[in-house]
Amino acid sequence: MDNTQKYAAIDLKSFYASVECILRKLDPLNTNLVVADESRTEKTICLAVSPALRSYNISGRLRLFELIQKVKTINYERLKIAKYFSAKSYNHLELINNPNLELDYIVAKPRMSSYIDYSSKIYSIYLKYFDPKDIHIYSIDEVFIDLTPYIKHYKLSADKLIENILFEILKTTQITATAGIGTNLYLAKIAMDILAKKQNINKDGLCIGYLDEMLYRRKLWQHTPINDFWRIGKGYATKLKSIGINNMGDLARYSLNNEDKLYQIFGVNAELLIDHAWGFESCTMQAIKEYKSKHISKVMAKVLPKPYSFKKARNMLKEIVDHMVLELIEQNLTCNQIVLDVQYDKESLEKVQSYKGPMSKDSYGRSIPKNAHSTINLDYHSSSLETICNKGLELFDLIVNADFLIRKISLTLNNVVKNDTIKKIKEPSLFADIEQKENKNFIKEEKLQKARLAIVHKYGKKSIFKASSLENGLKINSQIGGHNA
Repeated sequence: MDNTQKYAAIDLKSFYASVECILRKLDPLNTNLVVADESRTEKTICLAVSPALRSYNISGRLRLFELIQKVKTINYERLKIAKYFSAKSYNHLELINNPNLELDYIVAKPRMSSYIDYSSKIYSIYLKYFDPKDIHIYSIDEVFIDLTPYIKHYKLSADKLIENILFEILKTTQITATAGIGTNLYLAKIAMDILAKKQNINKDGLCIGYLDEMLYRRKLWQHTPINDFWRIGKGYATKLKSIGINNMGDLARYSLNNEDKLYQIFGVNAELLIDHAWGFESCTMQAIKEYKSKHISKVMAKVLPKPYSFKKARNMLKEIVDHMVLELIEQNLTCNQIVLDVQYDKESLEKVQSYKGPMSKDSYGRSIPKNAHSTINLDYHSSSLETICNKGLELFDLIVNADFLIRKISLTLNNVVKNDTIKKIKEPSLFADIEQKENKNFIKEEKLQKARLAIVHKYGKKSIFKASSLENGLKINSQIGGHNA
């Protein structure tokens, strides 16, 4: 049996959309459905598009208004053949067989807790076959698995082993998965992203791609666009194109004589780019499992449902701090640095027409005032709501233009460590008296926060909230990852 190192990457096909179809007792492969929160206006991003709807060349990451326009265009083209529509349908097969049907689709509000439940069920399937140390959870719908020790154990080839797992996922949850198998983690990911996702589903509803270094060079060195490849975004693709590189084969050949030039352009990331061009990847599953970050941070970013005034955005920052501090206390953590980033709305320029300062672009490419961004240090590690909130508001008042409208607030708590660790390594401090005084107040505050946590654990996130949360219009407690729970 082949003893070569083998890895698998598994992706749950249009995961959120598939779960929404299943919860409605609909076929995920035959239903036009998009996961998006219509209550956030038509500018809201679509979190997932069902495979049936994607078959109309509709991408998986677009804004709701873009989807509406694309569907209008599709129906306009259908009318050229049908002349009139007799009815609407979101059923893919009905639409194929009857040109007199208008293309329709379901807009499903995100239900993050349901997606987490399904992801957990599928992870339990992986655990039936593999040890957790050989599984790396890349995202809610994607994992990497080191297959090497299991091929011999199960006396199965890598593709047969993965086929069995994909079939069990389909049988148990009705969710179709795609997989890539490679001789390293990078090739497994590319086999899944480019080969498996672009090939037709087999008779059992499965898609599996395979790559080793030589197959990769033979099959994919000429593949375009280059940003189909993992870790190459539009920015990198533009820089590569400026030096005549349009595909991975170009990049590999260029690296033979121009390695220094690549390092000048991409810095240390050039090493990874060159390795990937040749199909190499030095990172192993063991290295991933053993990695420990030297610096731990907690981040929360909130896109506001509409442009907020200075005062309203300031109140929203209080809500964000409150949520993050509660998380610190729950996990017995402290921090000593705050980073704040505030993005303005395009309407700010209409409101303050005299503004001549630095500019940037929003996600639509429209001109907006440059983000307000800065850092402030605490005098010592703390998880006090009063201390962190006061520092955060001090920073907000210092850097944010009160005349502008605000669309996004991002808060980062840096140098996060266990509270017990701080007690062990604490050194004499100039702020000892202040800290001791604050500690008395913090003991009362901590008791209150722990009482809140006890209520939340018993009755759920929505069981307790501040009255100000209703005014701010962004229900943090009813969200997971910024979306409806």
